[in-house]
Amino acid sequence: MTIAIAILAYILLISTIMPLVRSDYWTFRAMEYPRLQKWLMTVIVLILWGSMGPAEGIHYWFLTIALIAAVLYQSYQIYPYTPLASREVLTVKEEQRASTNSQLSLLISNIYQFNEQTAKLKEYINRMEPDIVLLLETNKWWQEQMSDIKEAYPHHIEVPLENTYGMLFYSRLPIGKPEVRYLINDGIPSIRCWINLPDGQRIRFFGLHPKPPAPSESIRTTEKDKELLLVAEECASFSGPIIVAGDLNDVAWSYTTDLFQKMSRLLDPRRGRGFFNTFPVKYAIMRFPLDHIFCSDHFCLIRMRVLNSVGSDHFPVFVQFHCAERHTEDQATPEPDDGDKELAADKMNA
Repeated sequence: MTIAIAILAYILLISTIMPLVRSDYWTFRAMEYPRLQKWLMTVIVLILWGSMGPAEGIHYWFLTIALIAAVLYQSYQIYPYTPLASREVLTVKEEQRASTNSQLSLLISNIYQFNEQTAKLKEYINRMEPDIVLLLETNKWWQEQMSDIKEAYPHHIEVPLENTYGMLFYSRLPIGKPEVRYLINDGIPSIRCWINLPDGQRIRFFGLHPKPPAPSESIRTTEKDKELLLVAEECASFSGPIIVAGDLNDVAWSYTTDLFQKMSRLLDPRRGRGFFNTFPVKYAIMRFPLDHIFCSDHFCLIRMRVLNSVGSDHFPVFVQFHCAERHTEDQATPEPDDGDKELAADKMNA
């Protein structure tokens, strides 16, 4: 039993160390995903190891100290996504909630292309009435099924594809300069447009769904990282309100998501509020946050929810913001240092 616990301990230690290697290979990047799960398992193994191991010997104390260090390091990593941490996107003040002309709500959902349970998704759209609906992994069949919402959402960008990277974008609000772009890969689209709020504010919107780091998709994350950094570069050059949303196939706490935030100077409304895990639906113990909505410091949060299953392997996410120039005075944006800029340049040139 002691040997089995020691083996499990070393596996956990290796999985904790692997993400520190700044490699683009999927084996290293995938180890970033189950951070909360690794923390919990490491705590359990530490307790078991301490309860049955001899209180002497170099190996016992080495493994004990290593497990304690792993728990502390993992705690440091997950802390920003707990309610104990400070909020990166502030909650809107009560008196500002009444200014509905300055609000924007979004529902994003990776619906899983082979899912045919459209009723659950439409029920959420009808009940929550988001201003923006972004659906990922959508093909021609899904485009046809969503045609009946176009009366309520007259502005739309539709890119139905059969390769699980199709996108459908619907808006109640007027949009400007709608674009479908293939930034890195001819089969992976992204969306860019302006969203016009009733109060006259214009929001730059990006919808993304890059490839995941998985053997069946891409053994390296080079393309995904480049796509995110290209968008980050655009965001950094624009001083107005910005929203980037989609299934980024990366967890909120990965070093590349952190790099994207610093280079784009966008904020994460999850920080200081919770993990908001969205994938996978079927295995609650293995869930992590893959679906993201980042915003500039022009936004304060009204509410954010992970919704119930709509038949997909992802849960939908609903977010409602208040947008105003004055919010920039109270919120600090991430800033890249020289090392971040050098790392981003290396990735762009890879």
